[in-house]
Amino acid sequence: MRRGQAGLRLVLLVAVPLVAVAGGVFWWLSGGRYVGTDNAYVKAHIVQIAPEISGQVRRVLVRDHQAVSAGESLMTIESRPFKLALDSAEAELDAARSQVETLRGTWREVMSELADAEARADYFKRQWQRQEELAIKGVASASRRDEAQNEARAAADHVATVRAKLRRVLVALNGDPQLPVEDHHLVRDKSAAREQAALDLARTTIRAPVDGVVVNMRVQRGEQVKAAAPLFVLVVVSRPWVEANFKETDLTHVRVGQKATVVLDTYPDVTWEAVVESLSPATGAEFAVLPPQNASGNWVKVVQRLPVKLRLSPQPGEPRLRAGMTATVRIDTGRERTVASSIGQILGGRDADAATVEK
Repeated sequence: MRRGQAGLRLVLLVAVPLVAVAGGVFWWLSGGRYVGTDNAYVKAHIVQIAPEISGQVRRVLVRDHQAVSAGESLMTIESRPFKLALDSAEAELDAARSQVETLRGTWREVMSELADAEARADYFKRQWQRQEELAIKGVASASRRDEAQNEARAAADHVATVRAKLRRVLVALNGDPQLPVEDHHLVRDKSAAREQAALDLARTTIRAPVDGVVVNMRVQRGEQVKAAAPLFVLVVVSRPWVEANFKETDLTHVRVGQKATVVLDTYPDVTWEAVVESLSPATGAEFAVLPPQNASGNWVKVVQRLPVKLRLSPQPGEPRLRAGMTATVRIDTGRERTVASSIGQILGGRDADAATVEK
């Protein structure tokens, strides 16, 4: 009886501590391989839907949580003001074309007028020269010579006036009377205005840019909406991913391509296989509206978190993944501790401490 009690005591005093130490060593050696966090969420691409023009909502063609296809009509805006604007732009375009044709006709008239003016100027110039010659011979009177001189100068001035008029017409025609009407700057300007009016009219129908699900639809018929003001969102129909916010101290050995497991709080019995796709180049604090002022005198060091993107591997019969679901993530870094390296780190730490003290 006493021998049994002594053996049991020996087991309790020796074997149990050895097992505890062995378990502790095993836990410590394997403890640095996995890092995890429950600060993780399912993410999906979200598109803000906003009108490109301002106006009154005429019809709402979808409802909340409705699946839509790319190009499908979501809502319409009252189009009558934009139809009137398009009619006005088309009328101005026609007027610009007519103006160019009128300028061409004016150019032809001025060219004809210039030819006639140059012919008359040349005639009066010869007449003046003839009167000068006759005056030298004493045949022509001085009054007739002055009259011929005035007529020649008036004809030359008229030629200069017509040429200036021709230059103005040429400038209005971009320097090329044979330029196609559609290439003229007046027509191009009005054509652009017409295209803008047509584009605004087309924008009265708001269409889905991608396949997705309508979320947060609160628009009602008759509301006044403003350009570029978001009205609702589309959650894109694509493979979601998980964004896990790890402490910076846990990411020492995390690398792109490492395997991970993901468990959603909604489906605790389902485990997804995942792969580390990317690590954020900046902490979440860098994008805060009011970033911390670390230069202040009352600074307190706080461990920062870095977003890590994980790609979920598809599995047959998996439940529906929805953006915003919370998750728990565990990454296998593949790192293994060894007794030798740990002893080396301990000894190295002691040496460093000794060197610090001696210094």
